[in-house]
Amino acid sequence: MHHETPSRTAASDPRRLQAALCSALGQRGLECTVEYGLSDYIVHAELPDGGSLIISPPQEPSSEHPESPESWMVTRHRSVEPAVYEVVYDSEPDGPHARYGGNVPDLLAAVDARLDQLGVPPRQEQERSGKERAATVLPPAPLRPR
Repeated sequence: MHHETPSRTAASDPRRLQAALCSALGQRGLECTVEYGLSDYIVHAELPDGGSLIISPPQEPSSEHPESPESWMVTRHRSVEPAVYEVVYDSEPDGPHARYGGNVPDLLAAVDARLDQLGVPPRQEQERSGKERAATVLPPAPLRPR
C-alpha cells in the first residue's frame, strides 16, 4: 500500500491556518474567502446581518513566522446603517487577549462566543466547548526541524 507523505512546503504553508479558520466558520454556515492583506493572508467571513468578520495575523510589521503567527486580530464590520466597527479579538502584545498570543483554539472560542451573541446558528456539536471544536477542525501542527 502506498502512502503519500505531505510535502514540507504544504505543511508550512501559512494559508493552512486560514483554511482551517474558514472550515470552522463554514460549519456555522458562514461563507469565507482567504485574501492577501498588507503582508499576510486574511480570512473574510460574511455575516447574516450584511456585515463581515476579518481575521488577520499581524500585517504591519508582518509576522516573522507566517505558518504560526504570534497573534491575531478579529474585527467585525458593517457599513450599512447602523454601521458597526468592533474589535472581537486582539491577541497582539498590548491587546486584551495578549495572553493567548497565536493560539488558534482560543481565537476560535472567542469568535464562536461572539457569533453566538449575534445569533449565528451553531455547529451541530454545540455541547462541545470552542477549544474542543477547534481541535477537530485545525490541521496538525507542522513538524519543526531540530
